[in-house]
Amino acid sequence: MNLSNEYMSLIEIAEKAGEPIKTDDAHVIVHANNIIAAKDIPGLEIDAEETEFGIRASFTVKAGAVLKKPVHLCFGHLGKEGKQVIESRIVLEEGAKAKFYSHCIFPNAVKFLHAMEGDIIVGKGADMTYEEVHVHGPEGKIEVRPLTRVVVDEKGRYVSNFSLIEGRVGILSLDVEVDVIGWLGSAEITSKVYGKYDDSCNVKDTIRLSGEKSSGLAKARVVLKDNSFGKFFGEVQGAADGAKGHVDCTEIVQGNAKAEAVPVVSVVHPGAEITHEAAIGRIANEKLWGLMAKGLTENEAIDVIVSGLLR
Repeated sequence: MNLSNEYMSLIEIAEKAGEPIKTDDAHVIVHANNIIAAKDIPGLEIDAEETEFGIRASFTVKAGAVLKKPVHLCFGHLGKEGKQVIESRIVLEEGAKAKFYSHCIFPNAVKFLHAMEGDIIVGKGADMTYEEVHVHGPEGKIEVRPLTRVVVDEKGRYVSNFSLIEGRVGILSLDVEVDVIGWLGSAEITSKVYGKYDDSCNVKDTIRLSGEKSSGLAKARVVLKDNSFGKFFGEVQGAADGAKGHVDCTEIVQGNAKAEAVPVVSVVHPGAEITHEAAIGRIANEKLWGLMAKGLTENEAIDVIVSGLLR
């Protein structure tokens, strides 16, 4: 394997899907179970090691450190078959602030398993944003299993955005649990998925609000067409005085696709307030006809509308 070529291929695809990765930016780039590039910066400590099927890595943003540029994480495989398991732990110490930009790139995968197990600790007054973007090929049935557990302390803030809209989804089992344990802590989880063919898309988001005056939002936008299936399970639990939370899910279906939405609100403290809304519908024919009248095929018109919905 020519790791230099693998590096350049992953970088090029990642840059098309998001922000460019510069050599002086903090980053970890992994092909299969090979760490082909890694760099930390002042205020950030990275400890990464290769395992049999992937890597194990920890990231610590030191107390009071404010990282001005995103930390880039690039995990991928250019082959058709295989397995990649990523184990990660991210800790933001008190008052730290950082954004992590993760690209998961599998442009040629046909029969593949990509599993991620992550633990995240957001300390007192810390602020963390985590963006995860998947890029898959047009064929195949890649299985994606991200599992993330997050704890947010007093006045901490955690924001995550998961996006799998490029290429086939395959089989997705996204599972995120956030415990907001501190006073005035907050969490916002957003998932965007575009299922096609016979893709299976399962999204489970859970936020537990046990800190006084804490807040949480679980939001999903799922678009399904052909014979794909999608299910969203979103739960926000209010367990402290002044806790406020909301579950927001919109699913769009076309063709023979099927969708389920299960918003759950749970209140175990009389001073908590939790709300929800869920909608499942179709793309209006008028919108499709308008675009098709301009020369687009039906599938092209659907993709244009979907790109707007998932922006």
